[in-house]
Amino acid sequence: MTPPWARPAHAIASLAQNVQTLSLLGLLILATGCSSLPSSVTGDATGPETAADTSLETQSSAPAVVQAPDDPWPQRYSRALDQGMAAAVATQTAQSASDWRQVQGQWQAAIATLATIPTTSDLFATAQQKRQEYEKNLAYAAQVAEAKTLPTATVVSVGDGDTLRLQGQGGPVTIRVACIDAPEANQAFGPEAGLRLRQLLSVGQAVEVRAIERDRYDRTVAEIYSGGQSVGLQLVREGYAVVYTQYLVGCAATANDYRQAEAEARTARRNFWSQANPTMPWDFRRGGSSSAPATPPPAATPVPAVDPSSFPACVATDCNCSDFATWEQAQAVLDAFPGDPHRLDGDNDGIACERLR
Repeated sequence: MTPPWARPAHAIASLAQNVQTLSLLGLLILATGCSSLPSSVTGDATGPETAADTSLETQSSAPAVVQAPDDPWPQRYSRALDQGMAAAVATQTAQSASDWRQVQGQWQAAIATLATIPTTSDLFATAQQKRQEYEKNLAYAAQVAEAKTLPTATVVSVGDGDTLRLQGQGGPVTIRVACIDAPEANQAFGPEAGLRLRQLLSVGQAVEVRAIERDRYDRTVAEIYSGGQSVGLQLVREGYAVVYTQYLVGCAATANDYRQAEAEARTARRNFWSQANPTMPWDFRRGGSSSAPATPPPAATPVPAVDPSSFPACVATDCNCSDFATWEQAQAVLDAFPGDPHRLDGDNDGIACERLR
């Protein structure tokens, strides 16, 4: 047999042409085989709840993505799946009404992305099926958010660090912030606590109210939320209030959060906790001190300048503006008790309970 290098030149050229022909034929077969693959997106059948757990077997059986250079829709569909995955994760961790409203927004974003895939795309039918699935998840998130939404009210005024006045659907109501106790107005850091609450809750601001009970002064004891965050918990975290352990049962679901917030504030010596021997507000009101400071604090209820026999019974403990039928009665108590221990003059202008005038 004649070796290749011994063959005539025309024979070698013919052989090269045959090799080139075979190579082109092989490429044509490969291209034909690829063009027969279905034009869909990997993982299409999995929803947001199971996409994170997709098995290798499921992945290997999914059709491959074949995308023309000028076709953006597979990318759009993949982005919608990523948005659905994020919404599914958020759904598993959502707790408050605010959390669930954020989940709603995430499902809406995924649905909006799917809605951009046109009817002319091969992915349209698949996108519509996924869109129906996401819309069910959106409806569920909306239902839970509605169930967790608390009644709203508008801030009318702030008395001290744990008392305020709200305007609700049933009229004005005095609120005692639940599960915390702020320093009294005439106690160290009492004015600062009141100022901080006024900064957090400005007049006219809308808040959410989780009512717990009515106290002996006919105030509504409630947790107040602004922007989905507990205002009382924030005051504790910043050291403007302490945990009212005796009544912490009213915040059973978040009791540990309150305890942790107080521990952090105390360790960091924030505001009220910056004192060497802080007197707890409940001890201060009784005229005593749990920490026995060198100089005892003033009594919570000073001796009145006039005979208080005509005053309401609350003067023996703690009065609020709601305890008086007229402004004249409230002003008489303010004038009779130096230092305004009942906090009837919130703006320190010498006029008690101005809303009663």
